[in-house]
Amino acid sequence: MRRHIFIGDIHGCLDEVHDLLAKIGVTDSDRVVSLGDLTRKGPKVAGVIDLWIARGYDAVLGNNDVKLTARATLVASPRRIKFLRRLPLHLDFPKLGVVAVHGGVLPNSRSFDASLVPRHAALSLRHIRRDGSGKWSSVPKEKQADSDPFWADVWDGDRLVVYGHTPRREPRVHKRALGLDTGCVYGGKLTAAVFAGPERWTLVSVPARRKYAD
Repeated sequence: MRRHIFIGDIHGCLDEVHDLLAKIGVTDSDRVVSLGDLTRKGPKVAGVIDLWIARGYDAVLGNNDVKLTARATLVASPRRIKFLRRLPLHLDFPKLGVVAVHGGVLPNSRSFDASLVPRHAALSLRHIRRDGSGKWSSVPKEKQADSDPFWADVWDGDRLVVYGHTPRREPRVHKRALGLDTGCVYGGKLTAAVFAGPERWTLVSVPARRKYAD
């Protein structure tokens, strides 16, 4: 099986992308997938988008990518906006047993399907709460309670979910999920999960060259 390389939130940190790809030793036979938020906050957003287009890399849509497509900016050329607007909310790799998403997956079934990734969950899911029917629903950030669990601590489905969106100092390894946003744009590091096959993965990180955003 070809290698699949899932990369956490990039936010325009092009130099660190090149550092990470070089450290992994990426080749044309590898499949590279961004977990969303290719754009905004960092120094070289246009370069990151152009790299993804030129190399045919994959990506899922992130909440910051949506924000960029809604605003006229210097980097928002028609070609780049078209690329961002075509990004899917999630990518499923059934042979690998992996789903890639930016925000998260609602843990309302152990069998993955697209109904577990509505748009709001795909873009911004963090904490969840039972609704009146007993199903898990997303909790807005400003309404989060201490008793509301993080979705990945509950998910126990038939896919390993690789996700971004929630920055941490270190990758988060849950029972059935991997959180790969390690805050590169905030001076942390850029992290990838490199899969050589089902359940055969390693984590690779490079440090940010500097802090680009608060």
